[in-house]
Amino acid sequence: MNDVHTVIAESYARIFRQNMFNCGMLAIELPKESIDELMQMQASGKVSVAIDLETQQIKAVAGEKEKQFSFEISQFDMALVEAGGWVEFADARY
Repeated sequence: MNDVHTVIAESYARIFRQNMFNCGMLAIELPKESIDELMQMQASGKVSVAIDLETQQIKAVAGEKEKQFSFEISQFDMALVEAGGWVEFADARY
């Protein structure tokens, strides 16, 4: 899969979140505790983050530490991200 531009936050305003998907960007909502864990991993050094849309999992690796986080995304929003945004999604289907 191609690189996906992603923003991870506790929550989003509905219109902002949908506009991100419409532009082909991934808006992931995680609990504050999970975001804090990611930030702590980043503070300890280089972090590698991989996102699997199909399983809706984030895998973060920092040195010997590895952590997985689950998120939810609708099939339609997933299709928008995979297509690269609303325009590309519509061009491929209509």
